[in-house]
Amino acid sequence: MTIFLALFVILVESKWLECLFNLRKIVDISGQNTNGVSMLGGLLGRSAGKAGPILCLEVNPPHGVNVAEALEKYAGQVAHLDFFNVTDSPLARMKLSALPFAAIIKSQLGVEPLVNISCRDRNIMALQADLLAGWATGVRGVVALTGDAMSVGDCPTLKGVFEINSVGLLGLISKINSGSDFADKPLNGAPSFTPGVVLNPNAKNSNAELRRLEKKVAAGAKFALTQPIFEAAGNRAFLKSASDMGIPVLVGLLPFKTAKAAISVIGQVPGIKIPESLLATLKADPEKDWSEFFIEQCTRLAHEITDVVAGFHIVSGTTPKLALKLSQHLAESFR
Repeated sequence: MTIFLALFVILVESKWLECLFNLRKIVDISGQNTNGVSMLGGLLGRSAGKAGPILCLEVNPPHGVNVAEALEKYAGQVAHLDFFNVTDSPLARMKLSALPFAAIIKSQLGVEPLVNISCRDRNIMALQADLLAGWATGVRGVVALTGDAMSVGDCPTLKGVFEINSVGLLGLISKINSGSDFADKPLNGAPSFTPGVVLNPNAKNSNAELRRLEKKVAAGAKFALTQPIFEAAGNRAFLKSASDMGIPVLVGLLPFKTAKAAISVIGQVPGIKIPESLLATLKADPEKDWSEFFIEQCTRLAHEITDVVAGFHIVSGTTPKLALKLSQHLAESFR
């Protein structure tokens, strides 16, 4: 099923077909640059000290076509957000396609999406086709990912594509932004994506991770979203080095409701590290609701590092309502 057919089916099922015909309000369907690009570039380029930190909230598409239910929790509660980060079947667990879901989010909620694009599930031809479809339906910011291994997901025996990695995808985005496809054929209307990347402050070799970021910036990355961190001291120097490369860095913050959720993340999600002292605190009262604790802990952490980052990427995990609450608390705390 093509991405346009998938979008049509989702919109029909959700009784939102009219949003497809209202896309002219969001994008210039001639394919040229629009105000959406200027807004995206302006937000990512702004000084955190002048306009407050950038706030980006992770949103996971549904495991099915009930888009209305997936978006219901956000209705009327997202005016404080600059961006949504729309995930692309994270941890190799199938979800509704990220690009049409992002187009619906932008149309229905009015928040600019930064859409993850994984190299795991598409070859170069499909990546190009999906990117062009994303632009045509209003997506302006994308996050280039290599993608989680199939072995960590629901269908570990399936094969990933991985024809290129995140650096190669950045090159492909630059290519279509310039007006040509991979085969050097001119496009009938070129996009102008603002591409970003991911960054892991918890990497075992932080110097190697920073060198990888240098390669990504050289390949065209304009911003970076990081994996969640849980303390400032051990991450401050890394984040400053990343920000010194000249791109906005949005640092990941992840609140938990239960100790069990925090402990499971360590074993299931690559690239996340929780300090032993914090784990000991959680394990001391495993039945407690830790929501308010993490709201305060993440807010305190945000204020401790706000001078070395451009903003915050609030990771939803399995608690999207808690992540939304944290984003609201952060917005209020930085007023």
